[in-house]
Amino acid sequence: MKAVRNTLRDIVRCLPALPIAAAGGWLLSTVNAPLPWFFGSMFAIAAANLLGWRLKGPRGVRQTGQIFVGTTIGLYFTPVVAAIVASHLPWMVLAAIVSIGLGGLGALVLVKIARVDSATAFFGNVPGGMAEMLAMGDRFGAQPVPLTLSQLTRVTIVILSIPPALTFFGETGNDIFVPLAATVDLPWLVIMLCCALASSLTLFRLRVPNCWMLGAAIFTSLLTVFEITFSAMPRELLSAAQVFIGLALGERFDRKSMTSAPRVILGSAITTVVMMAIALLLAVFIADQTGIVATAMIAATAPGGLAEMSLTAAVLNLGVPLVTAYHIIRIIMITVFTLPAYKLARRYFSSGGKRAA
Repeated sequence: MKAVRNTLRDIVRCLPALPIAAAGGWLLSTVNAPLPWFFGSMFAIAAANLLGWRLKGPRGVRQTGQIFVGTTIGLYFTPVVAAIVASHLPWMVLAAIVSIGLGGLGALVLVKIARVDSATAFFGNVPGGMAEMLAMGDRFGAQPVPLTLSQLTRVTIVILSIPPALTFFGETGNDIFVPLAATVDLPWLVIMLCCALASSLTLFRLRVPNCWMLGAAIFTSLLTVFEITFSAMPRELLSAAQVFIGLALGERFDRKSMTSAPRVILGSAITTVVMMAIALLLAVFIADQTGIVATAMIAATAPGGLAEMSLTAAVLNLGVPLVTAYHIIRIIMITVFTLPAYKLARRYFSSGGKRAA
């Protein structure tokens, strides 16, 4: 009961954030902006926090959005699509290796410009999950505030540039990338979402990174691979996912962090632009080799967050399962290989990162 009371108290305290985020999304939707509910909610909450309001969403708001996105993604994994995704595994590994390498090289720039230690620069620059990079960086004495700000800068620049650019060029994914279920069946939709939640909770208990989105995606993709249809996902729930994830990202902005570390923001911006440029070249090369439209590959190789780029692919119909698979492989490889990569690379940092205890 205490947990329930705390949750209800938290919801009441955080209530202003939800309508403000939704209003921001609605405002951008009226002008046909790309990912309007995501960008609108993020801008609204970030602006409010930079003005000193300190808005924060209810607990679990980002996780709820991730479950909605993961459930949507899984519905695309038909047997044909699964075969296409599997055939891209070597390219996924290549893209992940390039991401880790660029993250390490970019850390050298961050050390010089931001004047932070090597651990903060390295784990702040590698395009992995923010929580995972914070945990790894902590083992080597990384500074949490500039590390978080560096990761936030990267994700923000990517999502502010890639979706509008893709929308501008106007291409969408191949016709083969369409969900198996075509109609919404409310009772089965509720059952599907409950099962997706249970799958996500299982991965959470197992401490799997990005468990909320992956758990839901794994459950619905297994259904789809075996051609079992429960229900399609309503577009309204995908819009809600945009609001929830945008709100969660927007609440990370605050006046103190944004004004206390301008060198970190500048250094991270420079390295992010370089990573995006090289990722663009890689995307064009892979698209030429595989026949997948370049816009889908740009979303797949962009150094953005898993949830944000998967959401971009879902909203813009850019080969959703393929884009998601590329980012999942990147996150897995970064989680596995970043620690040994840092141990190997830190000898080359002139600042000398702190050793793990």
